[in-house]
Amino acid sequence: MQIVRARDARAIETPNGNSGVGLATPDRGAHEVSVVRQRQTPGGFNPVHTHDRDEVMVLLAGAVTVAAGDTRAVLGPGDAAIVPAGTPHRVDNAGDTDAEWLIVSAAGVRFYREDGEEAHPDWSR
Repeated sequence: MQIVRARDARAIETPNGNSGVGLATPDRGAHEVSVVRQRQTPGGFNPVHTHDRDEVMVLLAGAVTVAAGDTRAVLGPGDAAIVPAGTPHRVDNAGDTDAEWLIVSAAGVRFYREDGEEAHPDWSR
């Protein structure tokens, strides 16, 4: 069993007002699931991207707008979005406070920028 203490889980800053902490990742011994805690500052955004596996977002705090295809939805604490594999989507902070959410997907999930280039966020390893 692996324990990840909040005090020991260091956030990794990424562009556009984002940071992430890998809670259940290959580096932490997770072989079947990936769980990442993401934080986004007011005005922050995740640009359009895709994954090769389904992604579940569970909002913990704040508000975000999730856009996937022609669908846009504002999520509040406790809300969840299920984004099917291969679906282009983006996430924008919709409020004036930090937003936090969990990203849950299968272990080994791969990330792709809008142009199709694979991305390798440090927090996903």
